[in-house]
Amino acid sequence: MIHDSLNRWQTYPGLTQHRIWATAFAWLENHAATATEGLHPLGEEGFYARVMSYPLKTRETARYESHRQTIDVQFTVEGGEGIELAAPEALVPLHDYSPEKEVEHFATPPQGVALVENLAGRFTVLFPGEPHLPQLQIRSLTAVRKVVVKIPAALVQ
Repeated sequence: MIHDSLNRWQTYPGLTQHRIWATAFAWLENHAATATEGLHPLGEEGFYARVMSYPLKTRETARYESHRQTIDVQFTVEGGEGIELAAPEALVPLHDYSPEKEVEHFATPPQGVALVENLAGRFTVLFPGEPHLPQLQIRSLTAVRKVVVKIPAALVQ
């Protein structure tokens, strides 16, 4: 996992030199603030930005998820949300993996190992196999507008 401000993405070794990472972050810098909700293809199969807005949830109503073959770059445009992290071995799978959606869910454990506050202007990169619980209420926030860039892991290997 990587968590930082968007204006610092170029400080991470390897990201600026790889065209897929550079395309993802350039799209966030140039389009995230004004893009319409929905999917925005980024030039390769399975590589896209999804713009969305939604109300935040309590920990009891949110769901842990993980991806097997895709990387999430979650960037907050307005508001913010909590993203809780847990060790994969601490989770019980719900056996609902969907190849079409490339997501599987897990029962929420009694507690996570970390909570990231993904506030406006910040991004979190979640790699395959890193379980996360997004959409969490934090501070006094009730909603978020965000972009999730989906990167097939095979494109950056």
